[in-house]
Amino acid sequence: MHNQHRTAQQLPLFTLITLYIIIFLGSAGFFITIPAYVSLFLTDHSLEFAKSMPIEQRRMLFGTVMSAAPFISMFFTPFIARFADKFSRKTVIAICLIIAAIGFALPIYAIVVSSVIILFVGNMINSLGSASQPIAQAILADNSKGKNKATLMSLVAVVMTAAMSFGPALGSKLSSSYGAQAPFYACLVIALISLILMFVVRLPVQHIVKTENPFSFVKPLKRSQKGLMNCLFIVFICQFSWSLYFQNIAFIFPQKWNISVESEFYQYFMMGIGVVMILSLLLLPRLILSRFSVNSALRTTTALSAIGMLLLAITPTPTSHVVAMIFTASMVALCFPLYITALSDRASDIDQGWAMALSSAMVGLAWTLTGYLTAMMVNVHLLLPTGIAVIGYLAAMVVVPTKSTNKNTQSDLEAA
Repeated sequence: MHNQHRTAQQLPLFTLITLYIIIFLGSAGFFITIPAYVSLFLTDHSLEFAKSMPIEQRRMLFGTVMSAAPFISMFFTPFIARFADKFSRKTVIAICLIIAAIGFALPIYAIVVSSVIILFVGNMINSLGSASQPIAQAILADNSKGKNKATLMSLVAVVMTAAMSFGPALGSKLSSSYGAQAPFYACLVIALISLILMFVVRLPVQHIVKTENPFSFVKPLKRSQKGLMNCLFIVFICQFSWSLYFQNIAFIFPQKWNISVESEFYQYFMMGIGVVMILSLLLLPRLILSRFSVNSALRTTTALSAIGMLLLAITPTPTSHVVAMIFTASMVALCFPLYITALSDRASDIDQGWAMALSSAMVGLAWTLTGYLTAMMVNVHLLLPTGIAVIGYLAAMVVVPTKSTNKNTQSDLEAA
């Protein structure tokens, strides 16, 4: 075994823009198309095949289509990322973008011929194409360090939060104005633009181990520093905890304060969460890292997130809930770049794609599980999901690694 040290390069602005567009597509491809799937399965504009089904079966079909894709992505993305680390991240991203473009084109055709099967296949194919997102994150992580890495990861979270917060509204507007095909056309255009940019952009030299088996996770684990699994757990439990509260909102407002999910208050509240998180990600990471190490900052923000969740559980009025949300959403948002940076710092430079893919899988798993569990918990007690979120952030605080990494963006190349 031998180590090859190198200095992280400053990525050009054009490269950064290209990578962030690809990261945006990885999230927006899901959120922008949600209104189209709702229209196709659950409204009067549904596919002819779906119209013949009882509404209960249509809901089950909708749930199957929307949940199967994340599971496929969680399973295959780490392996796709391993191929990117081993061979060429640029080439694999380009292939993923082609796959994503096909995945967006197929639903357009499926709507024309009224085929649920083609629609389902398109969604599955697109889920494989979304593997371009963690690979693009890996390029950012592999060519940055310290505060700069945390800043770049903050912008990753900004892009993903923007897709989550505003994607459904954009998809709804496109669907209502131009029909259910429009969101898929929009995502197809973004995929093709990203593909063109990917061919034009020049990426820094990537260090690889050509003789290593890409299907094996043993070597990347051996190259990783102590605390990698802790960081993966933190990614999962923080996302799981935030998702529990995020989905609990739709139950809290109507049952606790008789505020419907169709009300302006609810709509502004949900948009406010996105705005608060984006502003926090833009303003806070470099500020907190000027005073604390990544580990100390992560331990502090997870503790404050737990306190925020507790405040959200006990707030007596909608107004006090809004105040608690502003504080909590800020801390939750700040956690993201910190635990992604901590995870990246513990993985070898040549395994960044693999590490980012595992984090992406943890995020997907967390949100998939909470979709079902939140409803079950609410049947026990209205605020149980938010209470579990308190425990989750406390657990994250406890397992934050106590020692900083000794990594100075080394590649830790291993001879076969």
